[in-house]
Amino acid sequence: MSRHLLLILVLAGIVLQQCRVVRELQQSGASTPTGMEGLRQVCMAQDTIQSILISKAEAILVFDDERYEVTITLFSKKDSIIYISAVNSGFEILRASVEPDSIKVIDRIHRIVYRTPLYKRFGYQHPVNFRDLQNVISRYSLCDDMEQARDDYGENLSFEFDENYIKKRIFLDRTDLRMNKFEFYHSRTNEYLMGERTEGGYKTYSNFIIKDFEIITSGGVIKYNQERKVRMDVNHKKYSFVEL
Repeated sequence: MSRHLLLILVLAGIVLQQCRVVRELQQSGASTPTGMEGLRQVCMAQDTIQSILISKAEAILVFDDERYEVTITLFSKKDSIIYISAVNSGFEILRASVEPDSIKVIDRIHRIVYRTPLYKRFGYQHPVNFRDLQNVISRYSLCDDMEQARDDYGENLSFEFDENYIKKRIFLDRTDLRMNKFEFYHSRTNEYLMGERTEGGYKTYSNFIIKDFEIITSGGVIKYNQERKVRMDVNHKKYSFVEL
């Protein structure tokens, strides 16, 4: 498995929360209000959420004209870490962590550990940072940025986080508050990370860090405020290390 495909799997895990058929456990059965007022009420009701655990989700990857199917588990702790595990035919092929300043990927097949900075000291930044990825994982992260929200009174609540040369937009359905799409695009480097909700699941496109690819994610069970021990250690005698 190439390092490009491994990083694709990381991004596949990051968008799991937006899958069309995710079942949310431990949530009330009350109907969700709409628009800005609905988002405010949801944020007030869920302001204790500090972590998200998604298990048994499916991802289909299309890369270099090849199709791959994996089962993904994701754990995200607010402002701290995003952890992802990908399994194919009962065997873990990937384990990854995303922290505010870096991404680490363990390739179980070839016994290689890849590391790459998420924040660069010099030059142009990537189109997304840790906070952007956290916002894509869960609408609850957007509760900290209510002042950035705009209600078009049509289909969407929109959030704009634009930076120099970088367009950053997230759109929530104003009725059910699920994410309809997101767009992160750097006008100088032409790097992008984009996604949209479809009938078959959540489709993501990107050339961020890696070449063009497409992911469709669906299914899964989600739980909130679950503790999970994240282990990214490997036997240094058995693994090689690559800086990207």
